[in-house]
Amino acid sequence: MAENADWNEENTRLLCELFAEQVRAHNRSGTHLNRTGYKNVMEKFKEKTELDYSKLQFKNKWDKMRKEYGNWKRLSRETGLGWDPVKKTYTAPDSWWKKENKVYKGIAKFKDGPLQHEDLKTIMFEDIRNTGDDHWSPSSGAAPNTQDTEPDDDKDEDYEANEASDDCHEISPEPSKGKRPAPTSRKNKGKKPKTSGGHWVQDQLTKLVSMSERSTASCESLARREDTFGCSIKDVMVLVRECGAVPGSKEHFIASQVFIKRAEREMFMTLETPEERFQWLTMKHNWLTRNDSTM
Repeated sequence: MAENADWNEENTRLLCELFAEQVRAHNRSGTHLNRTGYKNVMEKFKEKTELDYSKLQFKNKWDKMRKEYGNWKRLSRETGLGWDPVKKTYTAPDSWWKKENKVYKGIAKFKDGPLQHEDLKTIMFEDIRNTGDDHWSPSSGAAPNTQDTEPDDDKDEDYEANEASDDCHEISPEPSKGKRPAPTSRKNKGKKPKTSGGHWVQDQLTKLVSMSERSTASCESLARREDTFGCSIKDVMVLVRECGAVPGSKEHFIASQVFIKRAEREMFMTLETPEERFQWLTMKHNWLTRNDSTM
């Protein structure tokens, strides 16, 4: 296997496509792909590039891209930032970038350009970015496959170091010195030893909780079955605000009217830049108001 991964533009684009494909196939457990997901990515990446990378190299790249995505989305929530239509990124004084980069390492890279492959990374990370933890939530639409999660011995060193402090060890009392164990009563001969009912109760409770979570996930998935990743009203209205259509503007108002229809949302999502989206909203408003005035 290659010691150093070559993540050039072409390889990175391909990797994002493969990652997004596995997320759509529900091969992500928690914040990472499961064993099946990584296996499929490794095989397809090698088939298309003839590069043989290890699972850890792919996991490290996933972590890096997830961090970059979170930083880019953090910029969209900041107030007072400008927008550079040439660089297609946010503008702020150098002192602001320097200060933010100390808190959110790597965020200053967006001073020179936007997040690459945002459409694919939205599929990969958006729902787990909102949960803020390493656990699946019903909002992700489908319960993870608990039979195919990553084994403990396959975690990277940082992950193991974080979990080490959380391990609980059960300490058994030492037998008293000088005392012999009490003899077994003759009445108990031939009888099976009693088993603790605590483990059985805990197992049953775990099964009930799992069934409840899966049932909730199924109901919510059915309720949202017509919305794909990034195409819900909520997701589209986030992009509306990001392109400059603030609440109270004519562009924001027309978006709140037309994006009730799924076809309109899908058309809006085909536009790649904030400028294109803002211009589309303006033209949509002019078109609809013109039709109203001629009636």
